[in-house]
Amino acid sequence: MNVKLTRGSMIGAALLCTAVLSFADAPGRHPAYLHSRTDLRRAERLMEVNEEPNVMRDLAAATHETHEAIREIDAAARWDRKDLEDNPPVDTYPDRPGRFRAIAKFLFAARRDIEHEEDNPAARAWRDRALHHIDESIRLVKRAARADWRDEWLR
Repeated sequence: MNVKLTRGSMIGAALLCTAVLSFADAPGRHPAYLHSRTDLRRAERLMEVNEEPNVMRDLAAATHETHEAIREIDAAARWDRKDLEDNPPVDTYPDRPGRFRAIAKFLFAARRDIEHEEDNPAARAWRDRALHHIDESIRLVKRAARADWRDEWLR
């Protein structure tokens, strides 16, 4: 009797664990959203450092585009019930070129993370709008980096 009760308890515990794991959020259908969002947040924080007025104009526009991309990704991630409480720490970069390279690296990584084929039809529009905002942000950061270079070398 005691062996049957122990065996039944073990089988019941195994079934319970299997049921619980089936409801857990696996790496997810769209873990790239969260990776992309983290990279965009890091780029956005690096863009907020004060610069020359002509550089800040482009960086402010790039920050706006990056924020809009984050907003679109948040909408897609909410649709997939992903955790949005991600505020990554920002590294410090000793020189301006290093900071601009880091911003570009984060923006390109974010684009690479979400540019894959979307299997959720409801999230396609959000992904496409986010890609557009990321591309525009990349263009504006390049323009800001050129303006910064001109300011440095034409003094």
